[in-house]
Amino acid sequence: MEYKQTRLFLLLAIAMVGLFLYSQWTKESREQVAPLVSPLENKGVGATIGAANLDIPMLENKNTLSDLNVVSSIPEDRLVSVETDLFKIKIDTMGGDIIYAELKDYPESTQDKQKGFVLLSTDALRNYIAQTGLISTIGPDSPESRGGYRAEKMHYKSTGNEPLIINLHWEKNNIQVTKQIIFTPNKYLVEIKYLVNNLSDQVFNAKPYGQFRQLPVKSESSMMMGMQTYRGGAVHTLDKPYKKLPFDKLEKEPFSQTLPGGWVAMVEHYFLGAFIPPKNQTNQYYAYQKSGYAYVGSISDISVESKQTGTVSSQFYLGPELGDELKPLAPGLELTVDYGILWPISIVLIWVMKKIYEIIGNWGFAIIGVTLLIKLAFYKLSASSYRSMGNMRRLQPKIQALKEKMGEDKQQFGQAMMALYKKEKINPLGGCLPILVQIPVFIALYYVLLESVELRQAPFVFWLQDLSAKDPFYVLPILMGASMFVQQKMSPAPPDPIQAKMMMFMPVLFTVLFLNFPSGLVLYWVVNNLLSMTQQWYISRQIQNAGR
Repeated sequence: MEYKQTRLFLLLAIAMVGLFLYSQWTKESREQVAPLVSPLENKGVGATIGAANLDIPMLENKNTLSDLNVVSSIPEDRLVSVETDLFKIKIDTMGGDIIYAELKDYPESTQDKQKGFVLLSTDALRNYIAQTGLISTIGPDSPESRGGYRAEKMHYKSTGNEPLIINLHWEKNNIQVTKQIIFTPNKYLVEIKYLVNNLSDQVFNAKPYGQFRQLPVKSESSMMMGMQTYRGGAVHTLDKPYKKLPFDKLEKEPFSQTLPGGWVAMVEHYFLGAFIPPKNQTNQYYAYQKSGYAYVGSISDISVESKQTGTVSSQFYLGPELGDELKPLAPGLELTVDYGILWPISIVLIWVMKKIYEIIGNWGFAIIGVTLLIKLAFYKLSASSYRSMGNMRRLQPKIQALKEKMGEDKQQFGQAMMALYKKEKINPLGGCLPILVQIPVFIALYYVLLESVELRQAPFVFWLQDLSAKDPFYVLPILMGASMFVQQKMSPAPPDPIQAKMMMFMPVLFTVLFLNFPSGLVLYWVVNNLLSMTQQWYISRQIQNAGR
């Protein structure tokens, strides 16, 4: 019979493989959507999706967005530049779209701290913009063309704690529209407001919309066995608070659904663009792919009577995936921080880490602190496991004697070992089950360290300046492998020579696997192994002193 309590590392390897397989399976369990009654066709500004008879803003008019290949290709007199405490923004007056958004507090790389992460851009690498408008027969986004707005100023810079308001004006056929783009200090939420003054003799009907347009790119590798972080669309639906809309499915399976409130988003590793219409109105959400571009957005209705004024507003979130900030904005929006199937555990872990960070001010020591707390939480379970291992080590001479006595008769040898376990009151599963209980916590912590933007470019000590990246000198993976080797030496050896060789190979295998893991995760493993070794040594001494 095999000693299952010696398979700690093997169980963890199986857990990793299971995590990898689960990730591949959940790339999307796609829901089937109703077939289109008519194909998506470019109709200047609109296209029809199925029975919804919805005009979706394709916004591919050759006179407006076809020249958006790089920012420099747009005439400078069309671009309004905005700088706030959090953003560097460029707004195209042709449509009033946000075509560039740089996040000042999140550097592009550890080597260049001066340039912030570019979330929106029209360059060839990202080609990702936020679009809003009013679709109507006579409004700024009429079927003939998208409207050109007049800006009051071409350069804005926020000062003080007051919101910064950019006013863009349009007027035609006795319809006056002011599009306001409002930036609030210390917030990644951008408000889009339309002030409509209808001086005509007709009712002004329009469809306010907000959408993201992106040229799809491949998801980023997560540095773990080829797993990938999600990059694509997402939406709040009637039956799911968070539904993924992968780019590779949108061309054949466009999405459309109407519901009150809600949100739609473009998700990528660490960062998010989300469109959040008013909660008190019914909105048509859509996602599709056309001419190589992916679109996700929402559209609703506004009606302004003759000689009356009307207002409609919505919000864009352009920033980091911070669950605490996303949760109050809209139901389910915080789930875009994708912690996987074990997200309830992950949320608890990141909450604890944040509390420790608030005290210590270093995310590396916060990881060490949460590792210590996890170890304390599982102290009794681990003690049971190590006590079982200690007793097994004590029985090694008797087991070896049984093996020599039984020779090649494995059945008789197994029966004799079971009798010995029963006599000594030892459960051969005692070292295995406590480890199984801890595996979900490890997987949840892996997702925390992989998905939490708080750890992006977070320094620890000396050479470790980014806990979300691999150790550049592989010091931590080597230390982890060495600690695993020492742990194996402290554990009872399997009687089966093949199994013994396999177990001796595990530290080498894990060291190789961990070479490209986020250094924060490897730090957790090193600290966990050191604490486990200390606890195992202490319990072994207790067993020896008790004469058992």
